[in-house]
Amino acid sequence: MRRFSLEILVFLLLLLVATPCSWAQKTAKEQFVLVIDPGHGGVDPGAIGPKGTKEKVVNLNVSRLLGEMINDKYPEVKIIYTRNKKDVKVPLVSRAKIANDANADLFISIHANAAKNRKARGCETFTLGSGSSAEAKAAAMYENEVILLEENFEQVYKGFDPRSSESYIIFELIRGHDIEKSISCAEHIQKNMVKRSKLQNRGVSSAGFLVLHRTVMPSILVELGFISNPIEEKYLASKAGQKELAQGIFDGFSNYYESYKKTKLSAQSVVVKDDVYNSSEPVISKAKNSKEQSPVFKVQILTSSKKLKSNDPRLKGLKADFYVEGGIYKYTYGESFNYNTIAKKRKEILPKFKEAFIVAFKNGEKVNTAKAIEEFKNSKK
Repeated sequence: MRRFSLEILVFLLLLLVATPCSWAQKTAKEQFVLVIDPGHGGVDPGAIGPKGTKEKVVNLNVSRLLGEMINDKYPEVKIIYTRNKKDVKVPLVSRAKIANDANADLFISIHANAAKNRKARGCETFTLGSGSSAEAKAAAMYENEVILLEENFEQVYKGFDPRSSESYIIFELIRGHDIEKSISCAEHIQKNMVKRSKLQNRGVSSAGFLVLHRTVMPSILVELGFISNPIEEKYLASKAGQKELAQGIFDGFSNYYESYKKTKLSAQSVVVKDDVYNSSEPVISKAKNSKEQSPVFKVQILTSSKKLKSNDPRLKGLKADFYVEGGIYKYTYGESFNYNTIAKKRKEILPKFKEAFIVAFKNGEKVNTAKAIEEFKNSKK
């Protein structure tokens, strides 16, 4: 792979993270909004099984069943579908826009997997990231290729080529908004989907899915199973199989939603403002004084509901700092005003922390990483 300059990386990153709204624009609201996104549709059938089962049909059926289950138990939850009764094609950028415009609290995109190897099997749940494995990256490339069917996709996606591995380098820079919540939701859903369906557990992975990258709320993508596997195709096409998968996703959503409600009630009982550094716990910071107004970059390596000891095995021998956000301890490694220095540190620890990503702070507050990189770049001119 040829090297990209920092300027090109930042340019691509800023173009891809641009969305119709941002977290700063989210208004206070009481109702939880869930957007369910049945993958593919219309002229885009998605993957087609050996017996002719179309992915778009499976995705829609499971999505509808999931919505019905949630409506029955949680009538207070507002559910929005990116496509529901109509078999229409919805561009990836439009799917994310629907969620953003609705000020959604959670986005679940539902798909079925496919592979050249018809023995490939199992269900998997994804969050946004640079790719946990070669298989995860391949899955993202496959799903992203749908943009090639859209009109003017070169202009809409700013030159992003879903077939080129070089395009995916941008996902190494930033993991997206509320990644911890996305991972939590993904883990709940994956666990329960396996429990209900008895499908092989392929776990929770990260990959560069465009439909997740353009959303501004916790977002996950579910791969129900391999429609290319004759045995799993039969299961995915059956009413019993679709109901079991929907039930598994519902159980996982229920775990996540109940936790969300508890967290919300806990936050409401706190009088002080909940921001990045609002905690009785000390936050170590070495970057101060003359560059106080400049963004500080760090590598986030893990999160914990409790404060960890300095010798905790989960830190894997690293001398880590932490900050507190939403009652969660978020551990970081390294600290510098120089983005290049932190990017190098991230690469060094990737063998230990495959999901490590870069975060940025300014004047004691967490800020948009892409904008912080742009500010760093401009300061060097």
